[in-house]
Amino acid sequence: MKRYVAVLSIIGLFLSCTHLASTLSTPSFDSIVTGQSDSAQDVKAVQEAIDKGGTVLLKGNFDFGPKGRVTIKNDVAVWGESDSNGRPLTRILGGFWVFHSPLPSTDLPLPGPGPKIKIKHIHFDGVTWSPMHFPFTSGAEITGNKITNVQPFKLPIKWKGGDFVLVQTGIILGTRFAHKEKFLPGAVTGKLLVENNEIDLKCENPKITMGHGVFFPWTWGATIEVKGNTIKNVSRNSIESLDNYLDGDGRGSVTITENEIITPSDGCPFPSPITYPSGIVVGWFFDKSGATDPKKNSKITITKNNIQANGALSSGIISLSDGTIIQENQIELNNGPKTKGITQFGSNGNISNNKIMGTGAWAIGTLSWKSFKGSGNLLERNDFSGFTASNADFYCTGNKNTLIGPESKVVDKGEDNKILVKK
Repeated sequence: MKRYVAVLSIIGLFLSCTHLASTLSTPSFDSIVTGQSDSAQDVKAVQEAIDKGGTVLLKGNFDFGPKGRVTIKNDVAVWGESDSNGRPLTRILGGFWVFHSPLPSTDLPLPGPGPKIKIKHIHFDGVTWSPMHFPFTSGAEITGNKITNVQPFKLPIKWKGGDFVLVQTGIILGTRFAHKEKFLPGAVTGKLLVENNEIDLKCENPKITMGHGVFFPWTWGATIEVKGNTIKNVSRNSIESLDNYLDGDGRGSVTITENEIITPSDGCPFPSPITYPSGIVVGWFFDKSGATDPKKNSKITITKNNIQANGALSSGIISLSDGTIIQENQIELNNGPKTKGITQFGSNGNISNNKIMGTGAWAIGTLSWKSFKGSGNLLERNDFSGFTASNADFYCTGNKNTLIGPESKVVDKGEDNKILVKK
């Protein structure tokens, strides 16, 4: 009997602790909205709940029609329901920028900080352009969501491919599409976390669709972390982080880690025909001076990502910034002699313990291009053993780079580069 009572006591304690842990991890909700699968009702009901702020639970299926959108102006956390494995059960069908935090002004200074936003456990299905577009926020956490069947949106841009380009994005955090005329300090800042989301941007016309899985164009003093996401079928760049400025106190960083990326075989050559579709692209594009300016340049770290690059011109990782740390990534190049593993256009970076497999032009390259010098980088303990080079294991046009590792095929077109072979 004593043993029986003891067992019951242990079970009771376990259940009590489990209940406590569940209570601590699940918030209380200020509003609960149940989807009616009716766009006339669903958009209005979600907007009213979000206007109240606090924590909102969305249950069931919501229909946002072709253009339904919810505007976020106050701090809010929006949760969907999920199963025991964390997979989202709540579904939003359709919409155009389903969750959007618009700029209150394009004049500086801005009237105050943007809203703090959390979006969790929602399946966005069939949205146009992007389900989440946040050009005004002082902090965002986007976790555990699923994004499928994103419909491309036509932008009238003349290029070699025609008079328009289609755009398609999983998540946008930045002001580039809201105010492309100039950068707005303070508009997108704070902690920006994108974690454990599943993004599939398969589309009908990848050759004219500029796709981005997760896109950070123009932030200020932001602590950006992209972690543990699964991203596939993106026709341009699966993760792209461009022109993310330090703020006046020197705050700002970009960390991209533990993501699983699979590119499609076809992609879009806009705005550049050199590399696409690619895995991770970081650095400076609109204001190239930021790459070398210590008052602008946020520290960038790219670690432990698995990338399968399947396009004929695909690249695994591209850095357009000084001081980039690229470590412990695994890159598989699957489509022939013009693909590229890691390319560093910036200087003074650390590229170490990466594994590059497959066939391509180079496993790692340090290149000078325009204002980028591709110099002074350290490359150490990278694994080229599963790579077949059409050009080189290490291709270099920059200067004063150091390669340390086993004997490999090197093409050195720079000056004062050191090749240190370890047997």
